[in-house]
Amino acid sequence: MANSEYEYVKREFEFDRRLPPSNWIVVRIDGCHFHRFSKIHAFEKPNDKNALRLMNDCATAMLKKFPDIVFAYGVSDEYSFVFREETEFYHRRESKILSLCVSYFTSVYVMKWKDFFPNKELKEPPYFDARAVCYPNLKTIRDYLAWRQVDCHINNQYNTCFWMLVKSGKSEQEAQLALKGTFAKDKNELLAQQFQINYDDEPAIFRKGSSVYREKVETTVKIDDYKNPIKRPQLKITVAHVDIIGPEFWEIHQDILREGKFMHEFVKKSAVDRMLPPCNWIVVRINGCQFDQFSTFHSFDKPNDETALRLMDASASLMMERYPDIVFGYGFSNEYSFVFHDKTELYQRQESLILSSCSSYFTSLYMTKWKELFPHKELMQTPRFEAEALCYPKLKIVCEYLSWRQAECHAGNQYNTCFWMLVKSGKSEKEAHEILKGTLSKDKNELLFQQFQMNYNNEPAMFRKGSCIYRHKVEELAEAESGYNGTASERWDVKVDHVDLGPGFWRKHSWIMSNCNK
Repeated sequence: MANSEYEYVKREFEFDRRLPPSNWIVVRIDGCHFHRFSKIHAFEKPNDKNALRLMNDCATAMLKKFPDIVFAYGVSDEYSFVFREETEFYHRRESKILSLCVSYFTSVYVMKWKDFFPNKELKEPPYFDARAVCYPNLKTIRDYLAWRQVDCHINNQYNTCFWMLVKSGKSEQEAQLALKGTFAKDKNELLAQQFQINYDDEPAIFRKGSSVYREKVETTVKIDDYKNPIKRPQLKITVAHVDIIGPEFWEIHQDILREGKFMHEFVKKSAVDRMLPPCNWIVVRINGCQFDQFSTFHSFDKPNDETALRLMDASASLMMERYPDIVFGYGFSNEYSFVFHDKTELYQRQESLILSSCSSYFTSLYMTKWKELFPHKELMQTPRFEAEALCYPKLKIVCEYLSWRQAECHAGNQYNTCFWMLVKSGKSEKEAHEILKGTLSKDKNELLFQQFQMNYNNEPAMFRKGSCIYRHKVEELAEAESGYNGTASERWDVKVDHVDLGPGFWRKHSWIMSNCNK
């Protein structure tokens, strides 16, 4: 931690929002703009089995990664994950749970895409939003799951009718009018009479969705001396397409949840989201999770891998294109802070949706840009990012937050430069830590100069100062170079810079935090 004058922005404005204890936590992940995504990638209508199987594979990976998830239920581009009520995952910090879950789910989705669509290129980064809802008892958890399965049935029955009508020659508007005001029995009759389809014969994965859970199975662990198999019960992750509204499933699988009564009509009312305060600047800080391990696994250069940093910058630049309300980004190492202007109404300022969509989209961009930046290095492990949302009432505090992060960048990079130079010179990592223990900034500069003939101030600005991303006008420059005197329409481009974020920068770039570029 850099001991700087700017650190009050952490003490006074960053708080851990913890979900209440002794509550079951449900994280519901939902695809962002998946109508468009499915159209671009030519998903089959009303259901694409490969797309559903990909979602199920992601859910299976979630249960493998996060042991505190006891059950998952998914339909279409949505998945709900139930964490046991006593979970202490990330000390029940909502931002960490939300962002890590959605980031990892996105990462697996991109990584597994080719397994399910080997002949279909991923044309745009998929991303998801998520929300966390707490339920006080087993009854409400089962009611919640029943509500989602009822929704699955209603939506799938409607979509089956809708797309059969469209495929038969009706326009989408005509199909909607034909189904307006119809009940379930009407839709069943329509399918039977017009298309000779018995809805109950449709695949269960479409009608009932997918349930993912662990169950005990007898597994052969070894063969004894008499060639008899020795079996032991082990937990295996299962994907099933069964009824979870009635009691039968839960009676058979009492180790997942306990039996309760079923009234799923009211559970939606529990899903009250936290709104970030109005007229506050919102900072979403995204941070790589276990990136020391990730960077070692992918052989990143130490202390800084320039290509890895450019990958972070490229992902951040595209974030600004997707989210016009982001006015500034600052990043170093595996961290990026995105500043949303104070009047933003993104997701009506719902914290969970802002956090989850940002961390998911950043993860997706990072993975889809990987091959461009690392053409000869295969992505071997799923990257994932956590995020938190911070609110600042004044622009001055936002600028001082950014100064604090740049002070952290300087302190961290100076230490790491010394540390890795010592290690490369033959010291063990433990010895390097001991040598640097208690040293001040000037001590580190002297160490680098005397032992390695390095002037720290001559190191690349990207390493020492981090990366600033903002919009600037490009037409004026183009006109000056070409000598063209015509009137150009106003256009803004995203620029990456490596500079000091002191008062001089903000005076010179006064438009960044104003709304003149909106």
